[in-house]
Amino acid sequence: MLTAQLTRSQLVTRPLVVGVCTLVLACSGGGEGSREPAAPPTGSYEDFTPERLVEVFNLRESDVPVRELPGWAPPEKVVVVVPEEWDRREERMAFLQDVAPGVELIPVRNRRDAVDRGVLADAQAVLGLGCRASTVSAIGPEVHWIQSGSVGVEGCFMSGSPPGETNRILRERNIVVTSIRGMTARAIAQHSLTIMLSLIGGMDIHDERQGNHVWGRTQTDVVKDKHLDKEFQDQTLLVVGLGSIGTEVGRLAHALGFRVIATRKTSRSGPAFVDYVGLSHEMYELAGQADVVFASVPSTPETQEMFDAEFFDAMKESAYFVSIVRLPVVNWDDLKDALRSGSIAGFGADDLPQTDFELWDMPRVIMTPHVSDYSNRYRDNQFLLYRENLRRYVAGAKMLNVVDLQRGY
Repeated sequence: MLTAQLTRSQLVTRPLVVGVCTLVLACSGGGEGSREPAAPPTGSYEDFTPERLVEVFNLRESDVPVRELPGWAPPEKVVVVVPEEWDRREERMAFLQDVAPGVELIPVRNRRDAVDRGVLADAQAVLGLGCRASTVSAIGPEVHWIQSGSVGVEGCFMSGSPPGETNRILRERNIVVTSIRGMTARAIAQHSLTIMLSLIGGMDIHDERQGNHVWGRTQTDVVKDKHLDKEFQDQTLLVVGLGSIGTEVGRLAHALGFRVIATRKTSRSGPAFVDYVGLSHEMYELAGQADVVFASVPSTPETQEMFDAEFFDAMKESAYFVSIVRLPVVNWDDLKDALRSGSIAGFGADDLPQTDFELWDMPRVIMTPHVSDYSNRYRDNQFLLYRENLRRYVAGAKMLNVVDLQRGY
């Protein structure tokens, strides 16, 4: 069976020490986040029951069994992407085959490999390719289920020519799309918290001074920044997007002493550690209360450039903006203006425009290259969900993490 091991390389950063902060979470984006997260998994996955999987990773079960949806039939052939660990493909396939006896499982390295080998033409399901236009145009007419290998599924909605054409095709063909939402939430949340605390503690400033061999301990040389080193219990965080990741960030921050509040798009429900859950229209008011804003909304037509000048103007000058959203959700020119003018104290993200070196070089900006989900459990978690959803699909049962092709997540 699979154990919690990962061959994929991961980003290693210098240990960080930081000061204090309180959190306010504001959600105008998607995802159910009201359930209290279960304890993190440890050790082997050998005894991971379906019920435990749903509980630990806060997964969403569909309302309708897949057998009741148009186009479903027991699959005969399923294509599975095994990226970056091709030498483990037999182990991965055996792990999946155990719940799908009689189904032909075809491992591929990537989409190009699948196309070149012609294995998509007569498959009924594809695991790990996502739903961008390039994939949808390559699959055969029998594909009824696409299991994305990512949390973000904006390709289902915004790709194609004209934009949105891919979404139309998916709905017209009654293709079920599922994501790995929740399976990487802990890794992303821990990475995001590291960035957040690094800004609060001024680790970017100290790192630069270390590189310049500046000790900075004396009264005349100490770092003077009024926004640094506030204790956790003295601040508030606003998380825009109380889904699986936002909820986990809130849980971790609350455990450190932060005050946590939130907004959600559809309801005021939330975990016990969230002091207040508002609705989307309260986002700007809550931004004015926050010492840290954490952005975690899906990229949909509705959320494009939602973090703009109006939002940054609503924030306190002493507040930090931390983001894991896809690039189109932020107005980058407005963000740079806010940083230049000092209307916000700093910015951290796991993804930045790759050629916007002006932003890269701005002070009080901490960035990582879209690696927040990398962890020793990344692939194992991914295949855990693949296996459970494959079991459910073969049985015609209710699927996990079904993407609403109307709502955008």
